[in-house]
Amino acid sequence: MFQTLVNVNSRREYVWRPILNGFFTSDLAEQCGERLLELFWDHSSDLRSTKPFHLTQDIYKRCFESLFREKGMTYDPLEATRILISEHTHSELYEDTAGFLEGVVNKYKVCIVSDTDEAMLPKFYLDYRLRIFTSEQYQSYKNDDHNAMFKQLPLTYHVNPSQVIHIGDSISDVVGAKREGIVSCWLNRERRSWGHEVKPDFVIHSLRDLDTLL
Repeated sequence: MFQTLVNVNSRREYVWRPILNGFFTSDLAEQCGERLLELFWDHSSDLRSTKPFHLTQDIYKRCFESLFREKGMTYDPLEATRILISEHTHSELYEDTAGFLEGVVNKYKVCIVSDTDEAMLPKFYLDYRLRIFTSEQYQSYKNDDHNAMFKQLPLTYHVNPSQVIHIGDSISDVVGAKREGIVSCWLNRERRSWGHEVKPDFVIHSLRDLDTLL
C-alpha cells in the first residue's frame, strides 16, 4: 500500500504544520519526517520481537515521544499520532497506480498486503474490490517470526506460492515474500542501491514496468 500504491510523503505538510506550528518550514518538516522514520524502524525492530503484538499507531506514539524529547518539543505525542494516522488515509495515489490497477484487476487475482493498522488505510482500494491483508488483522508484520500474512496469502487463493508475485518497496517486502517461496519484485522508484544479502527476483522503477513482466 504505502510507498507502492500511495505516496505518504504527499501528506507531509498536513502532518507537520500543526505539530511544528509557528516553526514550520518544508525543510524542517522533511528533517522531522526522516528522523521519525528512523525512530520507527528502531522501535519497531525492538517491539516486533516481543509479545503482545503492537499496533503501528502504538509504535508511532513511542517514536513521537522520542522525537519530541530529542527536539525539546512539548507537543502531545498522542495527538501527533492521531494526526499521522488520519493523514495516512488521505495519501495520494502515485501517477502510475490507477492505470496499473485498472489493467490488472480483470486479468489476475489482486490483493494488498500491508504492514498497517486498519485505521490508516486509504479507501480507494474498495473501488477495485481488492482484498486486504493487514498486520493488524493477522497480528503479524512482514518478515517477523510469524510471517503470517505471507503464509496465509497462497492458502487463501489455493495456489502454490511460486504462482504469486509480491510487489513492494522495502526489504521486508522482498525478504518476507521469499521466505514463503513467493516471487518478489522490488519497486525501486528512487533508483536506490540494494545492499542486502537476499535479492529480489525482479526490480522495477514504475508500476508500468509490470506490463511486460507479468
